[in-house]
Amino acid sequence: MQANERGWHAFYARHVEHGIKSVFEHVEKIIVGTLIISAGAHVSSTEPAIQLFGYLRHNYVGLGVELFGIALLIMNFVDGLFKLSRRPWHLTLQIILAASYFVLSVRLIQLILAFRGE
Repeated sequence: MQANERGWHAFYARHVEHGIKSVFEHVEKIIVGTLIISAGAHVSSTEPAIQLFGYLRHNYVGLGVELFGIALLIMNFVDGLFKLSRRPWHLTLQIILAASYFVLSVRLIQLILAFRGE
């Protein structure tokens, strides 16, 4: 291995790898949260093929699932804000990233609901 390649690998390991892993972890959590919200919305809007928990109405169960998904997204958002606040970035960049996260979450929910076939 040449010295040039070793330098790139060291730079990647120190500065790039952790950031990429963090971004993919947050995107994964966004997708899971939006899928849970979409599943709850689906149960709330249509009559399920099976009886859910016996006596509970399906729209209440769907609402509970949606609220759980929203709680997961909020926790992921707060975790991301905490991690951003520890970075030496300008506050404007942090606000832009936070707004982008919110817009991306809402858009993913819309897309998943659209793919569901309504």
